[in-house]
Amino acid sequence: MPLALARPNLRKPFRARVISAWIAPVLSIGLTFILGAAPTNSPAKGPTGKPEPEIETATLKRDAVAVANALATQYPSDPLVYALLGSAHFNIGQADEALRHLQRCIELNPNQADVYEIQARIAYDKGQIDECVRLFQEALKRGSPNADLLNRLGRAQLDLGKTEEAQATLQQAVQRPDAPGESRFLLGQSYLQAGAFAKARECFQEVIQQIPDHTQAFFGLFTASTRLGLSDDADRYRKEFVRLEGSDRKSLTDSSIQPDSLSGVGFVRETVARTFAGAGQLYRAHGKLEQATEQFHKAALLDGSTPSYRASLESLYLQRKLPLEGIRLFEELTTANPTNYLNHLFLGRLQSKSGMFEPAEKSLLTVQKFVPGLPEGHRALGELYLRANRKLPEALAELSISVELDPSPPHFYLLSIACAKNKDPQGALNAIQQAIKLRPNEASYQKLREQLLQAPKK
Repeated sequence: MPLALARPNLRKPFRARVISAWIAPVLSIGLTFILGAAPTNSPAKGPTGKPEPEIETATLKRDAVAVANALATQYPSDPLVYALLGSAHFNIGQADEALRHLQRCIELNPNQADVYEIQARIAYDKGQIDECVRLFQEALKRGSPNADLLNRLGRAQLDLGKTEEAQATLQQAVQRPDAPGESRFLLGQSYLQAGAFAKARECFQEVIQQIPDHTQAFFGLFTASTRLGLSDDADRYRKEFVRLEGSDRKSLTDSSIQPDSLSGVGFVRETVARTFAGAGQLYRAHGKLEQATEQFHKAALLDGSTPSYRASLESLYLQRKLPLEGIRLFEELTTANPTNYLNHLFLGRLQSKSGMFEPAEKSLLTVQKFVPGLPEGHRALGELYLRANRKLPEALAELSISVELDPSPPHFYLLSIACAKNKDPQGALNAIQQAIKLRPNEASYQKLREQLLQAPKK
């Protein structure tokens, strides 16, 4: 259950997000905690009628800790509450307070891998690199490795001059399916440090294939090529490095003059939203569904780009058997931010599940207008048509597109149903077999396959 900590902003090519992981109701309890709470009092307004950034930031930081403290008062024996509280303090720069609460979490449950990871990051920031390495290794003992954790451990090992250990760690990182280009970059750095310039050059070349404007990778290529005596290549890489470095400086200057960048309020809103979401998960785990709904609503108001907050709201309203209240909330969100496709998507999904065919269709077509290549938009519209048993050829078309964009097991399952409803039994069987191939232990897929095989032949 990973803590939702601030991650490095690595350059990578943009691609439409595939969000099947959150499109189903969010029922599991994940420790996705960070700073969290919307203002309990209205911040002072500036001349534009908006809160002054400094005042809003201070209010958000205060409320982040207040939300976590309230949970600690209500559930003092829940270790995850102290993980949330420690995370909230960590993300507003209060490292010592964070450590105190994180240690309490460890005392209650010593197997919280994410808590060791936060402790390791604090140790790194304090320059306690040996302790940082020890804590990251404790995290690895207690949880599944992820690329970010391995990257941080490898970087700390490089700082200590433990090159061989760093290489072993980073080689593990690059083999992870979630490995970013930064894993390969750090591995290249380890080879540079070890004097293995040919291997370093190969790593940096792979980085720029994945991230063509990775400035430091070009500097690594310049360094490695120079040491290998490849003067022409070295000169070419040096020129590209200089160009990108100039572009980076300009981007930094341009972004720094933006109001949110000057105050940091944009980052604080995102981290506060994550603490709200963490609080929502804890309230849900303790059966306090109304309070959980409130926390996820606040998270959604602060952060319009994280799908999981809206997915949690949707599932909570369905769990509470209050879909019409959920529809009203998402209508308010779409009115406040009419260009946010996520608001239209979850509004349409709730309308669909409430039998409101025409409004749901309108909402979901709006999603496609904003993001034509979003697989979940096509899936939701196809599901609407299937649920209503209307426009079945259109359902088949929409679900075919969703499979093309994201060939996931749920999409193949729905495509199979659409094929069956359109009197294409072979297509239905082919689709469900693809779903089973990807997820062989899913009982509903096996059941549909048996029904298709037993159906009378026409």
